Amino acid sequence: MSETTLDHLTGPTTSPPSAGCPDTPSLCAALVRLLSRTRVDLASEKVMQSGIGVALASAGIPFERERRLSTEDIPDFLIPTPGVHTPCLRAPTQWIAVECKLKGRGVGPRKIDIYRQIERYARHPEVAAIILASNLSMGLPAEIGCKPVYAASLSKGWLL
Repeated sequence: MSETTLDHLTGPTTSPPSAGCPDTPSLCAALVRLLSRTRVDLASEKVMQSGIGVALASAGIPFERERRLSTEDIPDFLIPTPGVHTPCLRAPTQWIAVECKLKGRGVGPRKIDIYRQIERYARHPEVAAIILASNLSMGLPAEIGCKPVYAASLSKGWLL
């Protein structure tokens, strides 16, 4: 990610740097703002993911789609964290995992299943933070497995 793009998204960093990824909290906050303000088509989860990909690309944010962390864990988006890293032995690149969930007309995803999925992502050393992008109202703790967790409401974009 270029510094220009990061500065454009986050502005000057005012929060204390976290270990290894000094600008990750401000980038996560900027991503949540971007996703919450974007009018994403919520017709289906695939259409929603496509709209999020367009929003990220339009903002100049690099990402990888559905990159496998393990056999079971494939976040919808992985966004590289900015700044200088203190890599662990197995993970020279740190990522912000973005998971998309859609509450449909019928029975949507169970909240406990979403939590468990986020919890699994948090176990991966290469994941620095997690963002749940959803139209589902769901409370989340500030951290899961010592990884910061954020929620982006995809319904807000339609209210602004």
